[in-house]
Amino acid sequence: MHRDVTVFGSANADLRVLVDKPPTPGQSAVGHDLEMGPGGKGLNQAVAASRMGARTTFVGAVGTDDHAAILLRCLDESGVEACVDEVEGRATGAALIALDAEGQITVIELPGANGTLDVLSDRAAHVVAHTAVLLLQLETPVPGSAAAAAAARRAGATVVLNAAPHASAAEPFLADVDVLVTDAEEAAELTGLAEAGPEELAAALATRVPAAIVFGGLRGSVLADRDGVRGLPRYVAHALDSSAVNDTFCGALAAGLARGEALEAAATRAVAAAALAVQRPGSADSIPTLEDVDAYMELGRAG
Repeated sequence: MHRDVTVFGSANADLRVLVDKPPTPGQSAVGHDLEMGPGGKGLNQAVAASRMGARTTFVGAVGTDDHAAILLRCLDESGVEACVDEVEGRATGAALIALDAEGQITVIELPGANGTLDVLSDRAAHVVAHTAVLLLQLETPVPGSAAAAAAARRAGATVVLNAAPHASAAEPFLADVDVLVTDAEEAAELTGLAEAGPEELAAALATRVPAAIVFGGLRGSVLADRDGVRGLPRYVAHALDSSAVNDTFCGALAAGLARGEALEAAATRAVAAAALAVQRPGSADSIPTLEDVDAYMELGRAG
């Protein structure tokens, strides 16, 4: 089977509480609701790629608990092929999320079974070798991601890395990355340019990888490659929940590249997908379909 997109990464049960303002150290905050749903950067990105029309496989790990069943059902209902190890003696990964009134999140992650992805199994290697685009993040152990990137490079796939949440962990395998996606803080961590703006950061990253995107959500994003540095379009949106905004962008970007779109065109649609996701509640549940995004793109841009 040939796949458009393979995502190697994390899957979490998201436990979300709504707060007016996240607590600061030594203080407490009163929550309004407690919700649980599927999430994790890897799972979110796989769902996004699939909903954007790509034949998608997710390579990951879960425990053998009730949370695992919820995540596997989400993948199945989203049309994602699951190449997932069910690990005895490990809990499924989880994330404790405080969502404030501005739509911003504070996250505590419990890796659980995600921590076993420090190697590339034979089954996973076979999947990676038969995919057009490999999408990675850094919520799982670096050795496994590095092995997946090297296997994809040998097979001629395009490797997209979302260098989050710990950008410096990407250093060992940047040579196998074709498209690097960061936010401004992660870009500064990789470049050492703490005071630089998005354009300078993207240009600096593009000296190390063929193409780099500094994703700024509703504030605007910047793309840099051999054709230069340019801003991506912005779309009008009201931020409700930022939980899966970055992941939606990355999954939509990978789907566009797998369709054969030029990088800037794929990134432009991915920006629209992210702008639509931020207006919806939840993590995986907030991710739009290709039809949703194409309709949304017909509406006005912010600039």
